[in-house]
Amino acid sequence: MLSSERPKPSQSKHRRVFEGSELEQTIAAAEEPYQTLFTVAALTGARLSELLALTWANVGIADVSDAEIEFAHQVDRHGNLGPTKTDGSARTVPVPQELAQILADHKARSTFIAPQDFVFATRSGRPFGQRNIARALRRAQFNAADETGQPTYPMLHAVDEHGSSVPIPHGEVPSMHSFRHTVASRALLAGESVDEIAFLLGHRDANVTRAVYVRELADARRRTMRRSRMLAEYSDLLTRADTRASSAAPGVPSASGETISE
Repeated sequence: MLSSERPKPSQSKHRRVFEGSELEQTIAAAEEPYQTLFTVAALTGARLSELLALTWANVGIADVSDAEIEFAHQVDRHGNLGPTKTDGSARTVPVPQELAQILADHKARSTFIAPQDFVFATRSGRPFGQRNIARALRRAQFNAADETGQPTYPMLHAVDEHGSSVPIPHGEVPSMHSFRHTVASRALLAGESVDEIAFLLGHRDANVTRAVYVRELADARRRTMRRSRMLAEYSDLLTRADTRASSAAPGVPSASGETISE
């Protein structure tokens, strides 16, 4: 791989992944055909450009027990079909029976089902635009809720004093690329090999996977371990500080007997 193609971890921003139940709640709130597209993204980690380039010839679901998806092309932002990002990006990924059935149901609802037709097509048969997919994802995230009915992403519902929506900082809410990052992170945590994850993601070699995702996961683990060690080593200090803060709350008598007010 050319050096210009290889991500430089030191220059990379933190990659937002779906945390907790965000992934499941987001997909559950999506409408079709986006729900199917997001599900394929969540299981395969494919690039959005690769997902939009899928044709029915690439989707092997005749036997759902031995189903697979071939990622052989990508589309650009203008909907033009072309080769995958690199030679190593072309790959065939086995998928579970449940996903094969979801795709079969999607095909049954579709107008364009010839081998050369796009799996995710507009009414005119063209592939969906990437901006439309981004808007559909944000709509699903806005509607997503947990089991108690509370918004999955409260910040999307925040308004200012004038009742206008508060701008969301870039990277605060998962994007389409977050499906890919989540697949990599979960696979690494599950103990899958770097080589296998590199194949799944369509990296030309495992060095890209190792340089980006393994480093980030190691950093996350390191931060978690450091917090745990700090808590273990300074638990008495933190407990006393918390007690002092509680006793100094407004309306609570201080050690001198005076009431502390705001």
